[in-house]
Parts: sequence; C-alpha cells; structure tokens
Amino acid sequence: QRVELETMTRDVIAQLHEMAEARGVDVRVAAPLPAVTIDVARFELVLVNLISNAIKYSDPKKPARFVEIAPVPEPGRDKHTVSIRDNGIGIAESDLRSIFSRFYRGRPERDRELGTSGLGLGLSIVADCVDALNGDIRVESRLGEGTTFFVEVPSAPEK
Repeated sequence: QRVELETMTRDVIAQLHEMAEARGVDVRVAAPLPAVTIDVARFELVLVNLISNAIKYSDPKKPARFVEIAPVPEPGRDKHTVSIRDNGIGIAESDLRSIFSRFYRGRPERDRELGTSGLGLGLSIVADCVDALNGDIRVESRLGEGTTFFVEVPSAPEK
C-alpha cells in the first residue's frame, strides 16, 4: 500500500503519547518523511518497537529527553532511510552485535531503575519485519549519549 511515512509515524506517536508523557520524553518528527509502497502492518510494527524502546530507555537523569524520527537524505536511490534517534542511556558497544537476537536483553540490571521489563523479542521482531520488507537496519550508539537506528526500505516493492 502507498503510504506517507510521516502520517504513519505521527499515528504511532499518538499511540505512544501517554508512555512518552509519563517519562517526560519529547517525541518529534523532522519532516518531510517520504511516501513509500510498503506492507503497512510490518512497518508500523517496526516504528512502534523502535519508538517505544527509545522512550523506555530514556535517561531519567537528563533534563531534556527526546526521540526524533527523521529522513536520511540519499539522493538518486530507489530506497529511503529513516532514522530513529534518542538521547537515552545508550547501548554498550559489546552489546551491539547481539541486540537483534531473540531473547537478548542488554543491561537488564537497570530494569527497576528505568521501570522496564521485557523478554528481549522486540528488536528481533523489528529485524524480521525489516528483512521481510526487503530493507536493512543498522544501529549506532554510545553509552550515556543515546542511540540511532537507521531503517532503509525500498520506495516500492521489488517485482
């Protein structure tokens, strides 16, 4: 289905509004996000997981907490990349290779402090969805500074 990613992203943000408000996280969209022809349910699942994780792992010690969803300009390509960036607690470099594995949870010792829990399935589901969309996902992170996920998807399905 042809969809405006900006509209879809704003709908996801509305779904997560209470969660973000409770944690004092400003979730924003740097427009314009592209229009793509995509499996809407799968891409929405990707957005829900990545944005909710960014909210969950916000750093309560920082006076201003944010999540920003933005286009990554790549002229001349038949793919689009969207970044989901936060200034949360970050992911240790040693954990980056494992975060997309099923049941992997980095830093579970911080669950009580952050008020989080989970089975470690969210990012493996994200990776499976992105793969099914013929896309790619990568991550950059620094402990104490934040994390950015880059999700690349075709602008139209492969024939």
